[in-house]
Amino acid sequence: MNEEEFEIAYTEFTLWLVPREPLRSTLSAIIRRLAADLDAVEFEPHVTVFCGPSTEEEARATATAIAARLSPIELTAAGLDYTDRYTKTLFVQFEESAVARWMFEAARDGYSSRSDYTFNPHLSLLYKTLPEMKQNELCRTLEVPTGAYGFDRIRTIETESPIEGPGPVRRWRRVCDVGLAGA
Repeated sequence: MNEEEFEIAYTEFTLWLVPREPLRSTLSAIIRRLAADLDAVEFEPHVTVFCGPSTEEEARATATAIAARLSPIELTAAGLDYTDRYTKTLFVQFEESAVARWMFEAARDGYSSRSDYTFNPHLSLLYKTLPEMKQNELCRTLEVPTGAYGFDRIRTIETESPIEGPGPVRRWRRVCDVGLAGA
């Protein structure tokens, strides 16, 4: 076992918005192809709405309560972007959304422990440390869906923090998966 596998700082629960089909399959294929081509970790397409310390029961109850109040939603893609952050190597940035902002606030209020998570609606396509030149090239050449992205599920995942390599991603555990009330 390598050193990375023993560097668990703490457990968090992450609330995701999950794209509806057929978009989910399209995005999964892009993520799989990028992971194979660049020797990166695979993960499910999602928009992180909130992340913070909690209990499994509280995280599940928060996700269920939010899902009960919402119908499927759409977020509008603003374009591809990249950062030097491992979990934002290459991503689709979304325009601000009042509904998604409400979800963030409801999740933040539903978790009893404080979190410093900052809401920024995006959908990552690649987790990998890459030179900026390669990230820029991917942004210019990768074809991804444009316009509105539909989301019809909320998923809660048990994660580790920090996520600075593939090990923590491979250990993600699904806690709950619930359709939005109108789904």
